[in-house]
Amino acid sequence: MQAKCIQVGMGLLLMCVMTGCGSSESKGGPGAVQQEDGGGVVPDAGAPDSGTPDSGTPDAGVDGGVVEAGPPCEKTHGVCAGAKRAKVDGVYESVCTALSYGEDYEGSETRCDGLDNDCDGVTDPTSTSRVAALGFSVHGGLVSSLRTETGVWVAVLDSGSEARILRLDSNLVLQGTSGVPYPWTRTGEAAAMPRSARLVRTEEGPALYYATTEDLSPPLRAYLVPLDGDGAPRTDDGGALVEYPVLDREFDSSASLVAASPMGERVVVLWRAGSEQAPPMQVMGKVTDARGQVLVAPKVLFESASGGTPYPASVLWLRNGEVLVAMGESRSGVTQEVVRVRRLDEALEQVGEERVFTVSESPMPLLVDRGEAAGEPLVSPVLVLRVREAPDFRARIQVTSGLFEGGMPATWTEEPEGFVPWYGAHGGDGVVQLSWLSKVYDPGEGGAARFWGRLWAQEPGVAAVERTPALEPMRLTAEAQWVLMEKVAPRRMAAMYMVSTDEGLFLDAVRYCTQ
Repeated sequence: MQAKCIQVGMGLLLMCVMTGCGSSESKGGPGAVQQEDGGGVVPDAGAPDSGTPDSGTPDAGVDGGVVEAGPPCEKTHGVCAGAKRAKVDGVYESVCTALSYGEDYEGSETRCDGLDNDCDGVTDPTSTSRVAALGFSVHGGLVSSLRTETGVWVAVLDSGSEARILRLDSNLVLQGTSGVPYPWTRTGEAAAMPRSARLVRTEEGPALYYATTEDLSPPLRAYLVPLDGDGAPRTDDGGALVEYPVLDREFDSSASLVAASPMGERVVVLWRAGSEQAPPMQVMGKVTDARGQVLVAPKVLFESASGGTPYPASVLWLRNGEVLVAMGESRSGVTQEVVRVRRLDEALEQVGEERVFTVSESPMPLLVDRGEAAGEPLVSPVLVLRVREAPDFRARIQVTSGLFEGGMPATWTEEPEGFVPWYGAHGGDGVVQLSWLSKVYDPGEGGAARFWGRLWAQEPGVAAVERTPALEPMRLTAEAQWVLMEKVAPRRMAAMYMVSTDEGLFLDAVRYCTQ
């Protein structure tokens, strides 16, 4: 609290007005000053009308015109360092509040301002939540996330009867679950196996794209299911589930990718056709509207000229109407892969020259759009790759910006020997942010193989920060090869991943501050 004093005459009278930064315990509420003449409560507008400057120091009182500091407060870390007790109605606070600690103080830290607001010695702490139990170990193609007005939705295909939509609030606490029943549960047909899942935002609202195959064999079928505000599938006037068929490929069985256009009126789907037993192997694509009506019929986008195995790795629909595709090409017995990045128009015809990157095996290509703040539509996308380079061949994560301006890969982080990163990425506000599981194989005792790992996050130009919830590494499964990322509040990111415990498998999440 601060005393603003005016001396009148020859020091015979000293008039003081006590001010503070506000507390719910002070009379009149936060930001109020109690007048000593019983005249009621007036707003704290800083220095009194006399113009006497505000020293900015909480005062305990005045003795002969000399300002005396109050007793020290309990908390001494962060924004509480050096705080002195303020007076409330002429009595020092028995327990210091924001009135004593200042306007940056919080009883429980919620801001991402680079300060230790709750004075516990930890600045901008990470929070952890156990979201939901998982039915079985889920690989990355069967999980997806989507930011909503109230938090985050997560789609999980870990059940033999339905896809689950988990509704999380912005604190990553589960609020409810909805189910999207698979076709065979409604038709009586033979059960299939989920292969791919993706939450997309169409012009008709959020929707779940998912694809199935017969085990790992044809046919490949895919569906687009519009969802209501609770993440449940919409129904028609007769109560039947609304479901738009997108793919029905009699001889194909690969995983597939999907992306919606910026306005959500179009959806592009990519998959691999053919096999070693039924060549040629090709990357194919098609475009539909938000209800699955074909706008661009299936066409070949790429076919290897060297006998390699092509596959679609990542796809974005850019703000200029173009589709950006990253395709991998591997060859048996070769420890390198080729990654091709191509621009396609709305008819899926190639535009301009492709970018070709020769990298180590299993590069895990991922395209990320940093958004309008990064510049023009062809400037904002970046390519994330995992590589191994001589002489140590440690795994590294590289990011290439300026894809169509000759930009070259830049190493963001490198793993310790024996560790492999499995990452996710988020683009927006002009930057790309990464989070990954740094994972290692442990043969264990008695031949019981296990995987262990730690969670990391990184922003451009900033060193990687560990976000592992505990001091010990997390127990993982072989399929723990993914991290979902969403922005849940200003300067707040969420990373979601799968862990293994003695109680079972779980979807866990951390919420952390960014720069």
